Amino acid sequence: MIIDKTHSKKDIVNLFRKHGVIIDDELTKGKIVSNIEEYFKDVVYNDKIKNCTELKEYLKNPSNKQRPTTQQKRDIMFNAKKIIKWAKNDYIFDMSTYCNQSDPYNDIMSIYMWGDLPSVRRACRLYNLSVYCKDHINPIITEEVEEEMNKNKIIKQQYLYKLQIRRATKENPVIVSFD
Repeated sequence: MIIDKTHSKKDIVNLFRKHGVIIDDELTKGKIVSNIEEYFKDVVYNDKIKNCTELKEYLKNPSNKQRPTTQQKRDIMFNAKKIIKWAKNDYIFDMSTYCNQSDPYNDIMSIYMWGDLPSVRRACRLYNLSVYCKDHINPIITEEVEEEMNKNKIIKQQYLYKLQIRRATKENPVIVSFD
């Protein structure tokens, strides 16, 4: 079976791990690809990939994971940091960052598709808060990163357990306890 080159070894191992098949990390990508038919037998399918043919089609097609080159990432990070700096300086147009309203819009349009990078997500959020925002721009985020972000939100939630507020006497009208 032919697997698209954009799928990394780590992607293949994680894909099969999500579907109940454990592949040894020590194997090379070539050995994993050559033995891939054996792994199809033990796969437990779910809502995203419902059968063997869908799994094969997923592996034949290019990966949707975002992987910029080193130069692209450098440019993306520079533009994101530039937008963040502009936002932290109260969206002022000075000659050091931006001269007019179209410059931040052009920069955000060049980086929004790399939403897997936290700086890009932050730059998009700050741009959308700006008075000079032409269109609301949402970064493009892959499913894996979105799942990871949702897991992190659950971890960061804080709960106040056993908060009790009671009315009491006229001298002490409200009693708050955290027992």
